[in-house]
Amino acid sequence: MAYDFGSKGLGIKNPFKQEGLIRTLGGLAIAAIGLYSVVKVTTIIEQDMTQAWIYALVGLILLVSGLKRMGSGLFQLFKFFVGRSVPSSLSYNLTKSETENAELERKEQVLAYKASTLESMLMGRKNATFTEPLGWMGRFVHSIFPKLIFLPYPIRNISQEVVSVLTTSLIAFLAFGLTYFVSSSGLAGQAGHIIMPIFSIVILLYLVSAWRKAANAVSLDRVKQLNSAGAASVAKIITFSIVFPVVIGVGYYYLSQNVRLDDSVYQVADSIAIFSAWPSLFTLIGLGVVSTAFVFYLVHIRSQQSSTSTEVSEYRENLQESVHPNEIFINIENIVLANRRYKEIPNRTYMNFDPVLEEQSQGKGSFSGELLIETQPEYSTVTQPASFNITRLLSTALAQILLVCGAYLFFSLASQAASGFEFLQGFFNNIDSATRAANRGNIAPLQGMVTEVSTLIVAFVSTLFLWQIVNTIGRMLENFSHIFWAELQFNSLLMYMKTEGTFAESKISTGMSIHDSTRSENVIVKSSITPWVVSSRISSSTFATSGARNVEMPRYVMSMRKNDSELAAIVDEIKAFLRARENIAGFSNSADLQHAENILKVNNASRYNPNQLGKDDEAAGFLRNQPQVDSTDDESSVEQTEKLSQ
Repeated sequence: MAYDFGSKGLGIKNPFKQEGLIRTLGGLAIAAIGLYSVVKVTTIIEQDMTQAWIYALVGLILLVSGLKRMGSGLFQLFKFFVGRSVPSSLSYNLTKSETENAELERKEQVLAYKASTLESMLMGRKNATFTEPLGWMGRFVHSIFPKLIFLPYPIRNISQEVVSVLTTSLIAFLAFGLTYFVSSSGLAGQAGHIIMPIFSIVILLYLVSAWRKAANAVSLDRVKQLNSAGAASVAKIITFSIVFPVVIGVGYYYLSQNVRLDDSVYQVADSIAIFSAWPSLFTLIGLGVVSTAFVFYLVHIRSQQSSTSTEVSEYRENLQESVHPNEIFINIENIVLANRRYKEIPNRTYMNFDPVLEEQSQGKGSFSGELLIETQPEYSTVTQPASFNITRLLSTALAQILLVCGAYLFFSLASQAASGFEFLQGFFNNIDSATRAANRGNIAPLQGMVTEVSTLIVAFVSTLFLWQIVNTIGRMLENFSHIFWAELQFNSLLMYMKTEGTFAESKISTGMSIHDSTRSENVIVKSSITPWVVSSRISSSTFATSGARNVEMPRYVMSMRKNDSELAAIVDEIKAFLRARENIAGFSNSADLQHAENILKVNNASRYNPNQLGKDDEAAGFLRNQPQVDSTDDESSVEQTEKLSQ
């Protein structure tokens, strides 16, 4: 949404300063490793051009990666620009002054609810945010941690992903043991000795892929709802552990029956160094357990702060008032609720007052109208325990340390690759002589060369897996800990009002005497009003990011609390408005009052008529022209007038 500047800020500070500083230092260390690799090119370029290109390529990748990470860390340290329109609305905002931002929110799909859903939450005393988990694994996780359902979606997704990947790793180890039993017991035939190395590589690839998928699944850019966690991966790995040894055994048996090899070939094959996946597997599980321990502790502390309250305050009454229904709606929206704006920011209207008046004959009819409105959310500062802050800081630091170690392992791959290329050049130069010696029965040179090649390959593969494992766990811990830096909580008033009733018109007139020339006729609307007001003080949660869309993620209602005193004040203001209504049109200034007094004097003077002195004064309502009288009669006329007036 647009950055709406106002002199009165919302008090939202940058929550990423500490995380940004740690990420900046991590990026600086990675960039330094890359720079060292690039500088090293100058010392070896004259000796071996191939090694120079390898170091240059690796150094360039690390340098770009480090500068990018350092840039993102510095970005988190920059000023946190927050306009007056944040955070996102719960539903589409119908307030006219916020039309542009409302369209942007709809386009970005950051609206978490529909207006009808919010109405249902208030009327039904329920919270639609707390949805049931999806999938077999999701239900399993929420059964282990019952309070998990009362947390925001990103934190629930963290827990699901962590438990899922841990379960997958445990099943993979069980499958590894099952495959080991099949191969060692002879059920796979003569291929038992080659099944375990191949299967361990496959399992390791699968687990690294599973952990990497879990790390990317909880990125804030992708998380807007609860993820589904099924048990398909468990079934796949168990099936694979049974089928794989059988397939390898059948293939090995087919080759042994149809392909005849010399004994020297088997002797050379026995000299091949075998890759062992156990160090990599233990490293993966060890780092995974440490990182998940940090995450589970943060989730545990956050779950203790969750509230399950779904309470509301309610007002229902039947009022008999002489007021037009439209004026009630206008007063509530433009005066009563406008007085409750936070820092004079427009309220967020999710159902607009559009009263429907069904007029019938003779000025009678019925009316109805609805209003769903939320005040500007006020930022709530949550005081976290010291252990929570320390754990969050340590998890972020550990993530950056692992990523730096991963960068160093990637740099070491360049050294191994360079040594491998150098050895391969000598290998291809000497392979012919070693082959001729093997044909003469001397297989020692060939065995030595095969052993060296296989050792280099095993070392390279081990470093490659270790790099992937360390980098994956570091990225996962970085993404997961970022969630706990990014959460922001707000407090606001959410109110729903439904008004129905009937109305009838009647006339009231004043100043109707035959002596009165000034009168007032008024059409009075007598309304029977039945308001139903439901309100609640809601706590909502959203997640911030760095950049132009810093506080524009979906916002979710986490708790609903009663606000009886606030609702009573609203009702009192509405009743005070009704009591202060004026039904009779009168004079609003002294000039109109003076004009009416002058007219009254003229009326009093015009009531004198000498021909009708014996008649009732009430019959003299008009002025008649009188004949001229001389000055001698003036005195007697005045006396007679005084007597009549008495």
